[in-house]
Amino acid sequence: MPSAGGPVGEEFLSNEVGMTMILPPGSVVANRQAGDTPFFLVRDGADPPLWSLRLESVPSDEPTAEAMIRRLMMTQDGTEPSLAILHDQPFSAGETKGHLVWVQEMLANNEEVIFGWMVLPQGRVAGRLRYLVATAITLPQNLAAARTQLEPALASISPRNPVLANLRARIEADATRDFLKQVGPDRLRSLAGHQSYRRVYRPGSAGSPDQEVAYSVFNIEAAPMGAIQVRKSPDSYTADEQEEGLLVRIHSRVVGDLDRGIYLDMLGLYWVAWDLSHEAWTANVTRRQGDAIRTEKEFGFRTPISLGEPRPRLVVIKQDDEINLREPYEWETPDPWMPRPLTWILGLMLDRDEPLKMSYAFFDHRHTTPMLGSRRDEWAAKQPGGDTWVLKTWLDDSGLPALAEYGPDGLIQQRNPDGLIIESTTPDQIKQVWDLAGLSTR
Repeated sequence: MPSAGGPVGEEFLSNEVGMTMILPPGSVVANRQAGDTPFFLVRDGADPPLWSLRLESVPSDEPTAEAMIRRLMMTQDGTEPSLAILHDQPFSAGETKGHLVWVQEMLANNEEVIFGWMVLPQGRVAGRLRYLVATAITLPQNLAAARTQLEPALASISPRNPVLANLRARIEADATRDFLKQVGPDRLRSLAGHQSYRRVYRPGSAGSPDQEVAYSVFNIEAAPMGAIQVRKSPDSYTADEQEEGLLVRIHSRVVGDLDRGIYLDMLGLYWVAWDLSHEAWTANVTRRQGDAIRTEKEFGFRTPISLGEPRPRLVVIKQDDEINLREPYEWETPDPWMPRPLTWILGLMLDRDEPLKMSYAFFDHRHTTPMLGSRRDEWAAKQPGGDTWVLKTWLDDSGLPALAEYGPDGLIQQRNPDGLIIESTTPDQIKQVWDLAGLSTR
């Protein structure tokens, strides 16, 4: 095994596969399959990639990791293919003993390819032996670089025992509840008046310009609940709508299709009571192409706990007036629950005295159909004693995290697993960058 690897990357985790590992820097999660046979496909971030790696959990009756690898080396008809074994050795990840093999195979088109199999035992699940299987693919000329990057990453794997994973989730859920209990009106009011501008782009490669994706304007204010209805006069607010709380206002412009002149204008208004007991929001997405406009609307609210309803309800209504569509969705709010306004501004609220790990349910806005999701956060100083803190966020408790750096004045930069960069900026900088890219900010 090569004795030295590359620099340390980010922690990948998956409850479905049952593992954590530190991936090589720049790695990309290229594919994910859920369901009965979950797997992840990770690849090197270079273009073209030097290697790809499939991660999965496989049931087997084979008694050892080495025997499991021998079975993986067989063809579908049970015969041994023409493989040249390059490296064949025991392999350890922490205290877990497994096996690693690198082989070279001649394909039908006379092309040579390198396969690597690393197998670690995961113990018995529902009475059946399971193995964590990592399958690497590379080319002969990339083998040395692939081993240098991948073998330290494979050695960092830690199989996730379901019992220990559930215990960790309970501990982090309790930490979420403790955090929410400490969020009072004074803490929320201290955020009122915050305004920030954010640029979203995909960095260019090989000297090519960055690709502008979107920009956003964040505002935090103290406001009545009725303020989420932008066209409603304050004079006509009901008694409930007059209740004051925290309002997070987010306006974004997204480049839909530059060649066709399509933009998406999004306005989200997210309100929560000072005591976090209930919340409401509206989110409108307007698709613009020249004079053609189409708007989709979303309205949501979470009810407070009452004697008649000890478990609060979450209701979301999707509406498209152009096709006369109105779809309601309703759930019993999971516990712990992170109010939607707080999910947008969490990095501005967390204390900087000690690290924190939290797990909770939240409203997952990534999907066309409304749904609830799970989120896991780790909050820690970037360097001991420094004033920059990092918020790592895993959605669905799997994959690679988003990394958001916060300074004393707020967000500095966020790097998402899909390669997008979100960074703080100014209106003048947004206008300048978008003008150079031939984009319209209005």
